[in-house]
Amino acid sequence: MENPFNVEKPVRPTFLIVLCILTFIGSGWGLINNLFQLAMFTPERLVAQIQQITTMAGTETQPSWVSSMLSSSLEVLQTTIMHGKAIYSLAALCAVISLIGAFMMYKLKRNGFYLYAVAQIGQLFIMPIYSGWNSAVIVSMAMSGFFALLFIILYGLNYSKLKY
Repeated sequence: MENPFNVEKPVRPTFLIVLCILTFIGSGWGLINNLFQLAMFTPERLVAQIQQITTMAGTETQPSWVSSMLSSSLEVLQTTIMHGKAIYSLAALCAVISLIGAFMMYKLKRNGFYLYAVAQIGQLFIMPIYSGWNSAVIVSMAMSGFFALLFIILYGLNYSKLKY
């Protein structure tokens, strides 16, 4: 005769634990960084960066692609001066949603996968919405998108282990 109170707890795969820990670190750092940027945001600080880039762009010895990247970086910084609080707030919100999704997946809840995926994909489009599609944004989006897609695929490998 079996004990009806002896309920087996679902086994959490080690790979899922590793992914969740990496997400806690990455998204936690993203949240802290964006909250810090939001708290310390001043247009004057960004103007100083613009002046440094303008000085670097003034040299004639660099290839054309470097000049293109510097000018698009200037566009991004100018956009950040105008919309910095919104950009950092949205990025912090995406980091929070990503953390919630990872915590839910750690608890083996399937909805956490969807929250995580939406947050990661949404975070990619914050800068293009405000700054447009220049080369600096595209390079940044490609690099961030690679890791976002990689983690979504790796979490997807554990999707069958997640419960409703």
